[in-house]
Amino acid sequence: MFHRYLILATIGLSFIPSAAAIAADTDIDQGFAGTGHWQRLFESGSGSQHEYGVAHARTADGGYVVAAKLPGGAANGGTGKRIGLFRLDHNGNFVISFGTNGKVIKDAWLTSVTDMTVDAQGRIIVIGTTPGQGGLGDFGVVRFNADGSDDTSFAGDGGTAVGFDVPTVAFDDFPASVLAETDGRIVIAGSTTPQNSTSRWAVLRLNENGSIDSSFGTISDGQGGHLGSTDTFIAGEPATGRRILKIASGHYVITGTSMVSDSDHDFAARILTPMGEQWSGFAGSRRFAIDSSGPNGLLDDLADAVLVNPTTILLVGASGGRFAATRIIATANSMNQYSDLDWDSTFIGSNLPGNPNVYVGDITDSIAGSAAVDASGRSWLVGFSTAQMRDGISALSGAGNAIDGSAAPYANGLVTRLHPDGSPDLDFGGGNGFWFFSAPYTVSTLSYETVFTRVLFDGPQPVLLGSATYSIDSDYDFDGVITRLQSSDVIFANGYE
Repeated sequence: MFHRYLILATIGLSFIPSAAAIAADTDIDQGFAGTGHWQRLFESGSGSQHEYGVAHARTADGGYVVAAKLPGGAANGGTGKRIGLFRLDHNGNFVISFGTNGKVIKDAWLTSVTDMTVDAQGRIIVIGTTPGQGGLGDFGVVRFNADGSDDTSFAGDGGTAVGFDVPTVAFDDFPASVLAETDGRIVIAGSTTPQNSTSRWAVLRLNENGSIDSSFGTISDGQGGHLGSTDTFIAGEPATGRRILKIASGHYVITGTSMVSDSDHDFAARILTPMGEQWSGFAGSRRFAIDSSGPNGLLDDLADAVLVNPTTILLVGASGGRFAATRIIATANSMNQYSDLDWDSTFIGSNLPGNPNVYVGDITDSIAGSAAVDASGRSWLVGFSTAQMRDGISALSGAGNAIDGSAAPYANGLVTRLHPDGSPDLDFGGGNGFWFFSAPYTVSTLSYETVFTRVLFDGPQPVLLGSATYSIDSDYDFDGVITRLQSSDVIFANGYE
């Protein structure tokens, strides 16, 4: 690991500390997770089964809960996926009182595990797809108590499945994100595809006890209430839903991707009322095209959306195989109803000719997974890139020359930081605005692939979640990994505070 040091010149003091450490923003926190400073998240032992980091959240005591997708579930008689929950303290060590030595493994009849959050009561909510009508998917929701035990107050046994099916048509439902309300209700968003039709976004809300909130949405439940809402962003364009956010005055914004054609996708967003209803005539719904140059430059696919403030949203994803982002603003009418979305003109981005309010990264073959905004208003975009050759030294330094003679692609975790105005922050990553990371395989060697899926903040320090191979030469065994970066905002951040 490469460290930067600053000699503090202090006027009027007889003692001047030598090499007083101010951490570089790309330094791994040496106090996190013991010797390796990356915590591996796996079920037990070693082998070829893959465990993938899905989502992480802070806990009230300053620690973390991490959800992972594990193989081997028995959903519908198939292979399925199991939920892996891992509880860490603030220093990245397992909390042994949680489950079995910090781990809870649950077969909840899911075929995928897609998101997790912790609610105001400390309960852990996990979502994924579960088999529904005709073998198609439904939204699956599982809730755990803070100690990792099943929360049997939720839907009777800790889990429930909800589909958008109507009596004559089965829907294939895929949940993508979960939002925990302060009152205990749960909002789940994703995509749904009716049989023989096109995909659209989908949103529903559950009461605290796991029952459907029949006051929310526009789809009839046949009993005078509602199942939720589904629609597209633009009339006639297939859509996928990705992230649901709650904005000012109790309104929601559903974000995702709108497919203009097979070769032209755009970021998209739509405002919903506090009761989950769409404004008529597609008001408050629009596409936000990144449209970068180069091959597949019209393929803009949203990966995540982050609330910057109660009316401003950062949209993050990929455009033509590069990191991409833009920022949008929701505006209200005279009755404080939020019904319009527009570009944030203060987001400069990359200053692309004819499209000034978007950021497009310099690194090709990159996929963004998530984003977060720090207290200074800077945007952190995380994902991975296969643009580099397989070489641990160059992966850490940002250089691109392989030294081991291998021409095999090497997937590196990629982090990009933007100024509050969306322009690249060239103070990050040694003047590049980005940095590559590789999880360790042993003390002296690095994993073959490292992929970041989520980022959140512990004070000024980014906490990165993803997956990495536990092998130096092949896709042999993926484990979830989590690490924490230092921050130049913290003086003496190498343990001298």
